[in-house]
Amino acid sequence: MSKKTYLFKQSINSMLKLIVDLPDGVDIMPNDIELTKLLSISRTTVRVCVEHLCEAGIIKRDGPNKVVLRQPVATDYYNIENKNSTKDVQIEKYFLNLIHTGKLLPGDRFSELSLAKSSGCTTITVREFLIKFSNNGLIEKIPRGRWKMVKFDEEFARELISFREMVEMRAITELLKLPKEHAVWQELRELLAKHEEVQADMENRYLEFADLDRELHFTIQKSTKNRFTSQFFDIVSFVCHYHYQWDKTGELERFTVAINEHIDLLNNLVTHNTAGSIMSLEKHLQTAETTLLRCVHGLEN
Repeated sequence: MSKKTYLFKQSINSMLKLIVDLPDGVDIMPNDIELTKLLSISRTTVRVCVEHLCEAGIIKRDGPNKVVLRQPVATDYYNIENKNSTKDVQIEKYFLNLIHTGKLLPGDRFSELSLAKSSGCTTITVREFLIKFSNNGLIEKIPRGRWKMVKFDEEFARELISFREMVEMRAITELLKLPKEHAVWQELRELLAKHEEVQADMENRYLEFADLDRELHFTIQKSTKNRFTSQFFDIVSFVCHYHYQWDKTGELERFTVAINEHIDLLNNLVTHNTAGSIMSLEKHLQTAETTLLRCVHGLEN
């Protein structure tokens, strides 16, 4: 791999973390098939990453096993914060735009090749993105390099909301325990100001709500410092927001209700009103559930 992509760097960092997290006395990494599942990457990427770790003297192949020779050090990791490669970002934005504009609807089928041609990306970049994106539950693999947009049903929606409620209610209780001098409170005050700016011109700026929504919920969940919560945040966040991109009915009204609920929640958070914050989040998640179910039923009609 002459050019180290964001996916490669991210996968290396994840493999190094797996090595660090191995139980005491264990010096064998998961096999290639297990790594593809754990990291949501292809076998090709696994092989390239394993080769890199071997060259770095971190592991060695011993038959079917990958034996750890040494623990990773800081210089083994890649700095990937906000540094996705151009093509990684390009395919993600292109694909999400297809959903947002209604060009990909539940039940639609598409191929890796056609998506690569229309997006200007390679089939390898497209395939890696789709494999990772499939964890969202929005697409599924079908034979011959083809994929299908998943049709939503009420069971899917209720399971998702239930999981989101579990994660975020736990997260907000952890957030509220943080000391008043913690940097997160300034982040929330600045986020409140952004919300109020958009709310003041909602008719013209309501499409900015998507980014505000993700920023708020990310700020809440990151307080848990739980690797599993972080792993699933993008999945829950994406599905809970983009599910209704297929249903434009009442979009301004939906976002207006949601931003008002956000502002109520943020006001309670920045004033350290514990009971008010929890009640505000409960109300907001109930609204999200109602919205999701309404959109699911709308798509079934």
